[in-house]
Amino acid sequence: MSQRKITGFAVVLPVTLVAALLIWAVIQNTGNPGGLAVNQTLGERDVSAQEGASFELLSIDGDEVVRLSDFLGKVVLVDFWSSWCPPCRQESPGLKAAYDDFRDQGVEFIGIAIWDVDGETRKFRDAFELDYPIVADSNGAVAVDWGVVGIPEKFFLNREGHVVKKYAGPMTRDKLGLELREILDADPVSAIAETEP
Repeated sequence: MSQRKITGFAVVLPVTLVAALLIWAVIQNTGNPGGLAVNQTLGERDVSAQEGASFELLSIDGDEVVRLSDFLGKVVLVDFWSSWCPPCRQESPGLKAAYDDFRDQGVEFIGIAIWDVDGETRKFRDAFELDYPIVADSNGAVAVDWGVVGIPEKFFLNREGHVVKKYAGPMTRDKLGLELREILDADPVSAIAETEP
């Protein structure tokens, strides 16, 4: 075997092996080598026992720490999103409208911006006039703890702080309203006690 053939073989073999490994990895990750993507499969998901860990995150303005535990006694919608996500932009007017519909009924929304730039997150909030708490999960640790696999992804918590529903993909104002009403109606005693003086 000549020196030229040996050199060619020494170059082609590793390149071929690396290419095959990359193709295998993409196939194993269903085409998403990064692990997190925009949700393509939409709808309600099963909730696992591990999901819904508590969190303490800094607001996107950096002026307060938002703790999930501070919202016990309220129905909470935790929304994982990013400013660069087209479906997140699409659903934002519906989220704002649903929040306005339910904020005086013992419901709170918390937006968690994943792997986003704070300045872009603030621009997004201002553009859509979102006035519920928005926090930054810059390294994605909370998203991982909650089992988020794509964005947008929403978790609905009852008044006791338990995750009772999980929804992948964008939701309309009407769909959000139906889900929130179902959770509120499941605990009417707390809702009555909350409105009494």
